[in-house]
Amino acid sequence: MNPAELFKLAYSALSERKLRSGLTVLMVIIGAALMTSLNGLGGGMNHFISDQLGTLGANLIIVLPSQPLATMGPPQNTQKITINEYTVRTISRMEGVSQAVPFIRGAANLKSGNRELAASIVGMDQSRLRYVIPKISLASGSYVSNFDSVGMVVGTEISFPPGESTVFAPQGKMLIMEIAKTETVGQTQKVVTKSKSVQVKGVLNKLGNMNADGIVFMSLDAADTFFEQGGEYTGIYVITKDPEHNDKVEKEIRDRFGKNIGVTTPKAIAETIQSILSTFNAFISSIASVSMFVGAVGIITTLFTAVIERTKEIGLLKALGFNSLTVLLMFLTESVTIGVVGGMLGVLMGIGGAYLLIRVMPFNFGGGGIRPVFIPSDLIYVAILSLVLSCVAGLYPAWRASRLSPLIALRKE
Repeated sequence: MNPAELFKLAYSALSERKLRSGLTVLMVIIGAALMTSLNGLGGGMNHFISDQLGTLGANLIIVLPSQPLATMGPPQNTQKITINEYTVRTISRMEGVSQAVPFIRGAANLKSGNRELAASIVGMDQSRLRYVIPKISLASGSYVSNFDSVGMVVGTEISFPPGESTVFAPQGKMLIMEIAKTETVGQTQKVVTKSKSVQVKGVLNKLGNMNADGIVFMSLDAADTFFEQGGEYTGIYVITKDPEHNDKVEKEIRDRFGKNIGVTTPKAIAETIQSILSTFNAFISSIASVSMFVGAVGIITTLFTAVIERTKEIGLLKALGFNSLTVLLMFLTESVTIGVVGGMLGVLMGIGGAYLLIRVMPFNFGGGGIRPVFIPSDLIYVAILSLVLSCVAGLYPAWRASRLSPLIALRKE
C-alpha cells in the first residue's frame, strides 16, 4: 500500500470520529502554539534589549554610586560611594580613558498649558552627548550650553507623545518643570512642589530607543540646582579610547574606589537581563512542553480506543491479506496526521498568538516596544517535536493493532 492510500485511510478513520479526533488535534495545537509564542516573545525581548542598549557606545562604561543590580539575601552593610568632581577627575586621568562625563538623573513633571507629562531628566555636558549615544542627532534647534539654566533638548516622544495628536513640546515652547519634595519645618514635614520655567531649545531625531526618545536633556549645572544635588552626581559616563580597554579601565576603577562602586557596560547589562529572561523562558517553555506531552497522551487514548472499536475491521483486513506491517503503518499514519496537522496549525496559531499578546499585554514601551522575532529553526523544531511526539504516542496502539489475530478479531462482537 502506497503512502497516498495510507493517508487517505487515516483521514477517513479520523473523520469518522470527528469530535474525539478534533480534541486530540487541539491538544497538540495548544502545546505547539504555546511553544511558538514563547519562542517569538523571547526572541523579541532579546532583540529589544540589544536594540535599546546597542545605541550606546561600545566603548562606554557606566559608573554609579553602588552596584546596579542588588544581590539576593539580607541587606549588606556597605558604604555608599559618593560621586563628585573629585571622582570625575580621578577617572579621567586613568590610562585608557578618553572622556569622563558626569550626569545627574531625576524625574519631573512637565506642564504645557493644561497638559502634563512625566519625564526623565538628564543633566550633562551636551557637547559630549555624541560620545555616549553616537547615533544621536538634532531634528531641529540646537544643544544647550553648559551655562544655560533654562534650556533643554527633548526626545521625540517628549515633543510628540505617542498616542497624542498634537505636539506637546515643540522647539521654542516654554514649559513648567515640577517636582515634589519633602521639607521639614520645626518638628513637622510637609510636601511642597518646586517648579521652574524651562524652554525647549532643540528636538532630537527619533532613534527608536528609550535612552534618547523619552528623555529630556538639560545642562549639568541646571540639573544640579533644580534637583539640589549639592555637587554630587548620579553617575559618570566613562568613554574609553577603545572597547578593548573596557576591562582594564573597569578593573582600575574598582581597585581605586572599592567593590561598592557600581561599574558596568551596556553589554553587561544586556547579558544580565537576557540571562534572567532565558531562565524565565526555560521555565515557561517547560510548562508548554507539558501541554505537548498531554497531547501525546491524548493521541494514545484516541488510537487505543480506535483499536478496540475497530477490532473486527482489523480482523477483516488481515483476512483479506493485509499483513501486520501494513496495519501498523495504518495506525501510525493516523498519529502522524494528527501530529502534522496539530503541529502546523499550532505554529501558525502561535505566531498569531504572540502578536495578540503584544497588543493586550503591557509590552510596548514608548510606542515602539517589543515585536515578536521568530527564528525559522525554532518553528521547524516545534513542528518536528509535534510530529515526533505524535509518532511515539501512536507506536503502542499501532503495535497492538498489528498483533491482533484475524480469527479472534473476526469473532469479536
